[in-house]
Amino acid sequence: MSASTMAPTQQALAGAATSQPPHFLLVPLAAHGHLIPMVDLACLLASRGARVSLLTTPLNARRLRDGGVADKAARAKLLLEVVELPYSPADYGLPPDCQNADMIADNAQMLPFFLALRELAGPFEAYVRALVPRPSCIISDWCNSWTADVATCLGIPRLFFQGPSCFFSLCDLNAAAHGLHERIAAAEDREPHVVPSMSVSVKVGNGRPHGFFTSPGCKELRHDAVAAMRTSHGVVINTFLDLEEKSVACYEAALGKPVWDARPVLPAQP
Repeated sequence: MSASTMAPTQQALAGAATSQPPHFLLVPLAAHGHLIPMVDLACLLASRGARVSLLTTPLNARRLRDGGVADKAARAKLLLEVVELPYSPADYGLPPDCQNADMIADNAQMLPFFLALRELAGPFEAYVRALVPRPSCIISDWCNSWTADVATCLGIPRLFFQGPSCFFSLCDLNAAAHGLHERIAAAEDREPHVVPSMSVSVKVGNGRPHGFFTSPGCKELRHDAVAAMRTSHGVVINTFLDLEEKSVACYEAALGKPVWDARPVLPAQP
């Protein structure tokens, strides 16, 4: 990524006053596979002197506190806080404690769960509007498209976070750009489909399209997520250049936005 490409975005993320650290709002998806790497990213940013607010459902906030995330941050003198967003899954016919994907009892609850998560947009906007000064940047999970309108309305730079490999993200992006998901869904044969615009040959099987929000009934969720991706300022991805330098370069070119490799955000074990 060239210096000229990076400069405007870096300036936008610098924060209002030099006397205050930049303030990042991290909004993970309420599922452990997405939550854990964003918690590690939050700790990484805070260890570099940034202020970080991690926003999630009350159940996940309680789990993080019980797991010692806030205590560890306090002992290390990190500016890291866990913020609860009000959440009412019962409005979508779900049990009150269905606040994380691991609480989903059967597949029929999956779509209502994600629809219910969109209702976090209101409490999220209220929290952000109350912050003085406004945060420097929002980093939200790719699946949390409901953060996009809030960021745009309040003029806050927003990045999306991808936990899977950059190679997977590139495959999913190219598949979406070339209508591969629709072709797979409509196909009647069992022949594999080639993912377009890849530097190596990638074939996917027939049946349900691969990627996020490809299950029946999730078309609107995927449309919103892709639209939010397109309006973002860039992406933070859980990878590192020594492993995926070519994929990162191709993903950045295909996305048309800066890509920051967070390096493996999982902390090194002693």
